[in-house]
Amino acid sequence: MNVNAVARRAAMALLLGLGLVMSAAAAELKRIALVIGNAGYANSPLVNPLNDARAVSESLRRLGFQVVSLENASQKQMFDAVRSFGDGLRNSVGLFYYAGHGVQVKGRNFLVPVDAQIEREDEVAYKAFDVSQVLEKMETAKNPLNIVILDACRNNPFARTARSGGGGLAQMDAPSGSIVAFATAPGAEASDGSSGHGLYTAQLLRHMNTPGLKVEDVFKRTRVGVRQASSGRQIPWESTSLEGDFYFAAGSTVAAPAPATAVDLDQEMWQLVADSGQTGAYRAYLDKFPQGRFAEQARSKVVQADTPERSAGGAPTRSGRRFSFSEEEEKMDRATVAGRELAFERQLAALDCPLQRRRARVSLQVDEPSGSGFGLELARRLRQAGWQVGPGGDYTVVGTVSAQRQAHRMLRVYELSLNVALQLFNAKGVSLVSSLSRGESFAGGNGEAALNELQQGQALDAASQLVTQFCRN
Repeated sequence: MNVNAVARRAAMALLLGLGLVMSAAAAELKRIALVIGNAGYANSPLVNPLNDARAVSESLRRLGFQVVSLENASQKQMFDAVRSFGDGLRNSVGLFYYAGHGVQVKGRNFLVPVDAQIEREDEVAYKAFDVSQVLEKMETAKNPLNIVILDACRNNPFARTARSGGGGLAQMDAPSGSIVAFATAPGAEASDGSSGHGLYTAQLLRHMNTPGLKVEDVFKRTRVGVRQASSGRQIPWESTSLEGDFYFAAGSTVAAPAPATAVDLDQEMWQLVADSGQTGAYRAYLDKFPQGRFAEQARSKVVQADTPERSAGGAPTRSGRRFSFSEEEEKMDRATVAGRELAFERQLAALDCPLQRRRARVSLQVDEPSGSGFGLELARRLRQAGWQVGPGGDYTVVGTVSAQRQAHRMLRVYELSLNVALQLFNAKGVSLVSSLSRGESFAGGNGEAALNELQQGQALDAASQLVTQFCRN
């Protein structure tokens, strides 16, 4: 078995994007959508999927979509609706939205009909609905643009009887010209929300109707909103093969906004960098707005990033804000570099791990950009955790690292992102645990320094996820 090839197929294609209108070429395309909300499960009912599906349907209709909506659908109804949806996709923009229970079994994602009576894991494949069938319909249609939105990462209702079905959904690669959007990171669970909508859909609805907003910004704002509202426990992800610019709402349908003032730009940039936890992002703000409204806060965060807090007795302490980024919800302070370092050390000290796993012999096969230091930093962190990293290990960490840099047109700074997808395999090629993370920052002149900081932070996060899951698996 080619472990590296398997992991590459499973690794997340982490790029930004989501949209409905192509700037010019697709302006005349018909738009169709299938929206399904399942909530009325006998054993594990959900509160918000029907509200979510109704609100999404209403928004899509306002945006010119022909919408077919299903509520509390059976398996047969889902099959029939997807078949009809696929038949109408050719020469259209297609969108599939689902809110409800979803499970992964052996790397495959299934949406759960309300009539599913599933008692064992081996029943899922023929009692639930395989998401890959939606993607196959889209590939067959060969239409220019497809969108799949899955707010289906809520708790696995069959987790106690499942052997290989993890929490949340598994990563899926988007077919050509398509995007698959997850309410949270693959393998993680999403909040059903407490305000009438699921957390993810509530944020998406806030931004999808904004005229002239590029799709990258729609999903970026959605991701920021979800991350902030969940204190970092839920971070949306996308797998995309889209090209060009797409919009939910075309900007030409409304009056052009007035030019942004210096105060507007100051506020916008601070909103982007405030919760990043990246020293480079705060310095980029100070480079752009040295006398800005938030300059003192930025300077304070730069100082905090280099100095761990200490209690009156001299012992290091952690700040009050906590983030969770492993399935075990290990609390770690990601607000500063020093805070991450301290939290990692405390996590290792508290981790109850069998000796043979604590001293695991591991080799690394990480595909990363030329000149990247991520692999070296990951190896250093794994050694810090006690793993023996080198060739010929009993286990192999395989994965991909991708870096992106794009200029913010209005702020004239660089937006940086680093996407990491890793899996740990045993000698037989069986995947044991996985790690998916995304870091974002901003840079003025020194983009290399900011990217290096991102690499260090993502390597630490990845090492923490791998070690924690491996010890507790």
